[in-house]
Amino acid sequence: MRFSDILRLCRQNLWRRKSRTILTVLGVIVGCCSIVLMISLGQGINEQNEKMLKSMGDLSIVTVYTSGGYAGPMGGGNGSSSASSDAKLDDKALESFRSMSGVSGATPIMNFPYNVTAKAGAGGRYIYDHVQIMGIDMSQFEQMGYKMVDGSKPTTKDQVLAGEWFAYGFMDTLKNGEMRTGTRGSGYSSCTFNSATGECEPDQDEDPFFDPLTTQISLTTGTNYQGDPYVQNMYGGGGGTTVGSDQSDNVTIDLRASGIIGGDYNKGYATADGLVMDLQALKDLRAKVDPAAAKKTATYDQVLVKAADLSSVPEVESQIKALGYETSSYEDMRKSLEEQSRAIQLILGGIGAVSLLVAAIGIANTMVMSVTERTREIGIMKALGCYVRDIRVMFLTEAGAIGFFGGLIGCMLSGLISLGINVAGRMYAGGMVGSSNGSSGDGAGGTSIWMIMWQALVGGEDVTRYSVIPWWLFLFAVLFSTLIGLLFGFGPANKAVKIPALDAIKNNE
Repeated sequence: MRFSDILRLCRQNLWRRKSRTILTVLGVIVGCCSIVLMISLGQGINEQNEKMLKSMGDLSIVTVYTSGGYAGPMGGGNGSSSASSDAKLDDKALESFRSMSGVSGATPIMNFPYNVTAKAGAGGRYIYDHVQIMGIDMSQFEQMGYKMVDGSKPTTKDQVLAGEWFAYGFMDTLKNGEMRTGTRGSGYSSCTFNSATGECEPDQDEDPFFDPLTTQISLTTGTNYQGDPYVQNMYGGGGGTTVGSDQSDNVTIDLRASGIIGGDYNKGYATADGLVMDLQALKDLRAKVDPAAAKKTATYDQVLVKAADLSSVPEVESQIKALGYETSSYEDMRKSLEEQSRAIQLILGGIGAVSLLVAAIGIANTMVMSVTERTREIGIMKALGCYVRDIRVMFLTEAGAIGFFGGLIGCMLSGLISLGINVAGRMYAGGMVGSSNGSSGDGAGGTSIWMIMWQALVGGEDVTRYSVIPWWLFLFAVLFSTLIGLLFGFGPANKAVKIPALDAIKNNE
């Protein structure tokens, strides 16, 4: 028989018992929906974990420090303590890090050890006390993955980079220390409930008091400098210096911000709230404040090493530890979250697979009943010279068709359910549930339902999806359902071809 004839007979035989076929397909639909939705919930957890890790900063950064010198981004070292007491973070060590395989860049980190007050505006009206200043190797700026929000890198010693939210650290001395607030791009303080409108209104960044790129910044510091008197008095402290110290020892310098660097706490807190200087410029400032201490300093606080990609992080850490240094990164945390997410997906997928197994048993039952009912038909086909393989293919095609169409419809249904879960989650999280005009304060605030549906479908940087179905999951589900149908239909098909032709023709059932 031609394959087209087999398909025609398959359609006729399945449609001959419509109720049984529909119920069997319905079982496959339920099973396919269960397994797809269960895995999609695990994928949603995985996507949320990835966004959480990305919000922590560049995950390919490895922090290198000596024993007892630094606690790492997570408050502790990565792995067992193997640092040597003789290991020093100097220029020689820096060059060895840069020459390692899998390393794209490395820069030393030098933190300014003295209190600093920044002033801006006419007469020093705006004050930012206890400013963090960090020095990096500007020649490694691009290699380390630092990003510019605005402006350009420093080209002279009197230029610095302002942290992304540096301007929000200033207070207005003419308005009782008033400060401007900003969401700092965190995305966690999403909205504020307005009792007048009954809506959750999205938080907005206030404009800072001044533009750091066009305003000169004056820094005051010293070996015994404790902060600006205005700030000290406001918070109940003393004056700007310790008892017995000489105010004339303080150093004041004028700087300009040539650019604003993107905030990334994993690459230094100063990138968010402080000032970032070229390493040599910071050394010169330190020598100006305390010449004696500057001459003794020949090592760095820590070194940041950037791996070429996430997969290279373990290898880079291993090479650095072999030299006697301690390392810290988010690799352990990332692996732990991946393992947890994988375990959750396996558990949820197993729960869904039970439903598909029940559907598979239904397919086997349907095919066994079909073979029993069509015994005489099988005998006639054999008597007319039909090949045994054609009879087997016919029954396998029927079983596979049940699995295929059940899987296909199940995928479409699970896609709609997944979309509904995400839309409901977005509306509920954004405050649209129970809202009179359908506006919200999260990512959904003031957004049309069509845009919410599109975001729930494709995702986005600020979109939280609870159910995520990648394209390969649809393909896998359809193929798996078809394979289940063929697998559980193979036994009845073999039974059909083994029936003797004469016995089958004599069968009166």
